[in-house]
Parts: sequence; C-alpha cells; structure tokens
Amino acid sequence: MKKMIWMLIFMPQFLMAQKTHKVGPKETFYSIGRMYDVHPRELAEYNSLPFEAGLKLDQVIKIPASKKMTPLADAQPNKAPSENTVNTTPAPKKPTATTPAISGNPIYHKVQKKETLYHIKTLYPPVSMEDIRKWNNLESDGLNEGMNLIVGFQKAGETPKKTEPIKKETATIEAPAKSEPVVAAKPKQAEVSTPVTPAATEPSEKQEKSAPVVKTSNRDFNGGKFKDLYKESDNASNTSGMAASFKSTSGWEDGRYYCLHNSAPAGTIIKITNNTNQKVVYAKVLDVIPDLSQNKGLLLRLSNAAADELGVEGERFEVTVKY
Repeated sequence: MKKMIWMLIFMPQFLMAQKTHKVGPKETFYSIGRMYDVHPRELAEYNSLPFEAGLKLDQVIKIPASKKMTPLADAQPNKAPSENTVNTTPAPKKPTATTPAISGNPIYHKVQKKETLYHIKTLYPPVSMEDIRKWNNLESDGLNEGMNLIVGFQKAGETPKKTEPIKKETATIEAPAKSEPVVAAKPKQAEVSTPVTPAATEPSEKQEKSAPVVKTSNRDFNGGKFKDLYKESDNASNTSGMAASFKSTSGWEDGRYYCLHNSAPAGTIIKITNNTNQKVVYAKVLDVIPDLSQNKGLLLRLSNAAADELGVEGERFEVTVKY
C-alpha cells in the first residue's frame, strides 16, 4: 500500500521530467537529433520506431535524458523548438537501388547566395544532382540561401577529405572592361608587276582611296560552334535587356562563345540576338553574373569574341535572350 502511495506521489514528477518533441513539417530523426544533440538512430531505438520508416507529422516522440551513442560529428545542440516552430532543413530521402549506399555520418553543405544545385554537385565528386535530390527529399532544383544539404556520408573512423571543385569548362576571362568597337584595318596593297616609270614610282592618292577595306580577322562562324546544340521549345524563355562583354581568349579561333547569366543553369546553350542589327550568336552559360556595381542592371555578359560577331558598338547594348 505504501509503495502505491509513493508511486502516485512521484509519478507526475517523473512524467514531467520526460522531455518530448512534436514532429513538425519535414522533420526527421536527423534534424531532431541535431536539435537535442542525440544520435538519430538512438532516437529511433529509444522510441521503438523503425529508423528507415521516418516520422509522421504531429507525432510525439520522447527525447532520452542519457545517451548511449555518440552524437553526429557535426551536430550542435539547439534549444528545443516550440510546437509551432517549422524546421526548414530538408529531410533525407530513403535510398533506392540507384542511390549510393548511405552509411556513416552525413556531410552537410550550407547553400550560399545565388548558389545552384549544379554548382554544389561539382564541389563533391562523384556525387550527382539526383543523389542530392534523393538524400534531401527535394521536389525541385530551387534552393534557398542558408539551407543545409546532405552531400555525402563519412564512414566511421574515416578522416574527412578536403573537397576540391571539378574543373569546369570555362573560358579564360579577364576583369570586365569597357567594350571597344572593332576597328577595320586596311590591308597592305598587293604588289603588281608593272613597268616602273619615273611618274609611277609612288601610288597616287586616287589609288590609295580605292583599296578594299577588310576586318583584321576573316572569321565567320555563323553564330558559333554551339549553334547545333541549341534546342528551342514552344515555352522557351524570351527576355530582352542590356548586355555587356568581358575579355576572353576563347571564341576568336574556334567560335566557342561563352556568357554569364543569372537565370539559365550553367551549361545551357542560349540564343542571343542583337536588337540593333538582328545578328545572332549561340553561347554556353558558364556561371552567374558577379554581384558587382558595374554589373547592375545587366541581363547578360558575353565574351568579346561573341560581341564582335554580333557587330556590337559601345560599352552596353540591347539584346534578346532565348533558352
């Protein structure tokens, strides 16, 4: 009888001491474990839940007071969120047959300003964009600044490897400078075997003026080498705006034109039309336009070889972009 009385007295205190958490949208064992500095598998085992099945919205789970397993290496304890707190960390998706084996501690990448999914996957070879989508349960390729994405898994006892970006296909780009119009040069007048007379030893003024004028480079790439790779669909993006060029060694000899664009993903082939003379080139997107004061208001930056084929005059020029 005395035992029953003591249990009735101390049972409420025991229940109050048990810390619980109500599952919010997109929360997982990983994200909740990071909040309370608890290993996600220990969290599942403590609640007698299958780790692979994940959690359900509004499900209440218990947080262990003592820990048997070491928390994840990159976990940092946070304050317990309220029931109305929404965790924006993407939840890892259950791996399929095509997803690399998930074992060990996850490696996270914090999304920076204007960073794309394509750019992130190049930082962690041989991870693919599809792997990142599956691990983080992403329904689209849109990313928000500050998101923590799982980009791989570190095996137990393995020393973290320093990742280096894959060398992307790039053109040699110098600092943006004012675009100068191409100046046509007069070729040397061909020598003609004619009898030399004292009155004809020097070309007359009339002969000099009639000499043909041609460009210094006899290039005609008909839009560039990427023209055959361009594919235009019925719902293609069609935007007009101001453009400028950057100095590059690419394109002058091979017709490979490159550009910088904030909307089209890297690697996209886009069609660029000079609105003044309707000349067209096709260029491959390298990256986004740098966030600098001289780039304010620009829709596009393209190599000076491409600008030359467009017949550009002046520092800025109006173009129409399709992709």
